Amino acid sequence: MKKMHTRILSLLLALALGAMTITACGDKKTDDAAEDDTPKGQVIIGTSTEANGDWAYSAFTSNPNATDKDVIDLTDDCVTVTTDKIGIYVVNNSVVESCERSTDADGNLTFTIEIKKGLKFNNGTDIKAENFLAWTLFALSPAGKEMGTVTASHNMIPGGAEYRKGEAEVLSGLRLLDEYKFSATTLKVGTDGNTYVPYFYDLGYAAYRAVNLDYWFGEGWSVKDDGQGAYLTNANGKTLSVADIGEQFKAAQYATSDRVTAGPYNLVNFDKSANQITLEVNENYAGDFQGQKPHIKKVVIVKTEDDTVIDTIRTGGIEIYSGIADGDQVNAAIDLIDSKAIDSSYCQYDRAGFGYFQFACDLGPAQFPEFRQAVAYLLDRTEFAKTFCQGWGGVVHGPYCTAFRMYNDSKDLFASKLNTYSYDPAKAVEMLKQAGFVYNKDGSDYVDGSGEVRYKEVTAEQATNYDAFCVKVGDKILMPATLNWASSEGNAVSDLLVTMLANGKATKESGVEIKQNLMTFPELINYMYRQDAYGLGGDYSVPTYNMFNLATGWSADAYDMSFEFTTDPAYIEEGYNTTHCYDEQLDKLSMEMVYGVDQSDYDTFLKKWQDFVIRYNELLPRVPLYSNIYVTVYPNTITDYEEYSFWGFSRAILYAKYVG
Repeated sequence: MKKMHTRILSLLLALALGAMTITACGDKKTDDAAEDDTPKGQVIIGTSTEANGDWAYSAFTSNPNATDKDVIDLTDDCVTVTTDKIGIYVVNNSVVESCERSTDADGNLTFTIEIKKGLKFNNGTDIKAENFLAWTLFALSPAGKEMGTVTASHNMIPGGAEYRKGEAEVLSGLRLLDEYKFSATTLKVGTDGNTYVPYFYDLGYAAYRAVNLDYWFGEGWSVKDDGQGAYLTNANGKTLSVADIGEQFKAAQYATSDRVTAGPYNLVNFDKSANQITLEVNENYAGDFQGQKPHIKKVVIVKTEDDTVIDTIRTGGIEIYSGIADGDQVNAAIDLIDSKAIDSSYCQYDRAGFGYFQFACDLGPAQFPEFRQAVAYLLDRTEFAKTFCQGWGGVVHGPYCTAFRMYNDSKDLFASKLNTYSYDPAKAVEMLKQAGFVYNKDGSDYVDGSGEVRYKEVTAEQATNYDAFCVKVGDKILMPATLNWASSEGNAVSDLLVTMLANGKATKESGVEIKQNLMTFPELINYMYRQDAYGLGGDYSVPTYNMFNLATGWSADAYDMSFEFTTDPAYIEEGYNTTHCYDEQLDKLSMEMVYGVDQSDYDTFLKKWQDFVIRYNELLPRVPLYSNIYVTVYPNTITDYEEYSFWGFSRAILYAKYVG
């Protein structure tokens, strides 16, 4: 899952990159001015994540999954701030003519951005300053909120709180200065009382994406500014309401072809039934931040299945398989290359992410930290990582990846401060007792080793939404040590968790029960967010599951967990804090890590990041399982193909050349 922020984060440009495994893929060639740059050929890439065909940006609860995000990145990357090959945030010089920052007497920060003239969408229409303001004006509006946008930005931008509530028709912190110039202001102290300037990744406040107004909202829409702030208006008398824009917006969000975008490729077709996406070069593309344009004419993305993907690679059904996580698949793919069964190469790099299972810390036994710790002790995570990664990765003990500079600067501290939760069934039983799970179902004292499920006496409030599992004995409410697990189907991690945890001997003997409930990934996300984020038609508002297996990743060398552990009811209502771990200290650390820290003060950031990880490790809202060394297989029909920790397929393919 990606982060639920409407803004793109940035990293201090002068920040030196920490230790990272970087192995380039492909042959290095010197550019020849006489070389024919006409795009040609095609590549077929396999993906293990089924596309939902939801092309809305990350302002929505249903943040794009990995495949959807790749499509968005490949088709819609006209942004003012982007990342370079090592994950550092930079101004996009193919889009931006100038970017100036200023601070007023109150400490509020303003970025004034002039965009280049001549930029065009793929349908030939001009891209102007209004196109960069439109999405934020929508996302922060009452209509955006009603349609599911999740944002904290309204409290950071002057006038944003009033605009979000519908009390103001203009957003005073955003200004349309002329056809090609706009400004964006961030409050030093937001309307929620939080400090937002300085901000450790403050270039992110200058990050805006160009969108076509007619495509997303319908005909007649434009952005205006009469001197008080920017606003969306319609020449045909329509209003910024669900009634007036909802149907058009939904069509744009789920279009299977002919999207109006400004990225290197166009969406030619999305065949949902065949799980295949076809992209072709956009001739109007201005280039990435280095002016790079694609050389490969067509990209085809197809869904692969874990149990057949190696055969699909062998038979040529897919040519690129990016970021292979499963160690058995990695070894099998490399065997194909080494044996010359396929004419391909591979590269490897530290994954910018980690796999985990997550608790809903307000539901059932998962609401008790000691119980969560007990579950961690019941799983041999070292053996899990060894089995899953097959030597291509290992276990981590917090919310980080080995590609981060701050992790490499914290190894010694973490070695002494982090609980590794080494496999220890006896310790698990001890923690279960500390959590109060000391009864049988009938209220009698629990006998260790009986193999029966343990129970704990709880209050009616603690039993909320877990009535189906709890029992009443006299006037007592007893809650079982039972986790209700939402498990994604066709998932190797799920299968391994069943074997090593849910059905494990230590789990049963400890008195813990884990009920696996197989479902599609969109269903899992809906239950985690507790709303119908993917429009499946069900009611997901009632907390139902308290364990989810997932993975997360970072697309940049930037770390911002602000609001992810918020205790503020207003932000929880917005859709933040999917773990429902309500800890004041964790919330405070997640905010102070980045807000109130100057971009030049790495030492302060590092100390607060370390404190955050240590507290997280104690509370355990998520149990980390592994962080991989990723391997990518690519065909020798292309050259100059390179992937790194923060530079995946959607970025690397622009630099590749087709040689046939």
